[in-house]
Amino acid sequence: MVATTTVAAPANDQIRVERRGNVLELRWSDAEERLQGTIHPAMPREGEPISVSLHVGNFEGPEFDGPLTLTFHPAGSPEQQTKTLTRDGVNWHTELVPDGPGPWDLEVRYRRTHLKVLTARFVVSSTPIPRGVGWGLVLVGAGAALAFGVRNVLRRVKSSGPGPLAPTTSPHPPAPGTAPEPGEAPAPPADPASRQ
Repeated sequence: MVATTTVAAPANDQIRVERRGNVLELRWSDAEERLQGTIHPAMPREGEPISVSLHVGNFEGPEFDGPLTLTFHPAGSPEQQTKTLTRDGVNWHTELVPDGPGPWDLEVRYRRTHLKVLTARFVVSSTPIPRGVGWGLVLVGAGAALAFGVRNVLRRVKSSGPGPLAPTTSPHPPAPGTAPEPGEAPAPPADPASRQ
């Protein structure tokens, strides 16, 4: 039970990552300093830039003025991007581009009284269908629906129209002055008898 608790306990160098609105909020502190920052957007996607903003504050002594080094890589991967940042105002800013989906690690390194290496882990989503491809699929679907609709309308018109013509002659011509039966065509008037 003790071993499980030790494994599950957060590491001292782990940055807390929490979603707040449209950003991922980063927080870490120890007895000497605290690190705060954001990753924007809150749902990073592969191939799209993410903006990282960090601030290192200390509880005593002069203000921290850098430098700050970031290492960015997929979790467990030896390949990584590394950037050394200088302060811009009160924060450090940079943009990074994840090139694949899955969990990614952002390592923050800086030295004040001693070297600190802090890690934040977050998930990168796969890229949605490109807008052009999405619109193409919508147009193909709409065209197919229109074609099937027209086909069904033509079938209905064809099946509700008159069937094949049946012979209209009856074995006995109707008597003069009587109406034809339903579904029969009226008989033409009889020719007058010839006097020959």
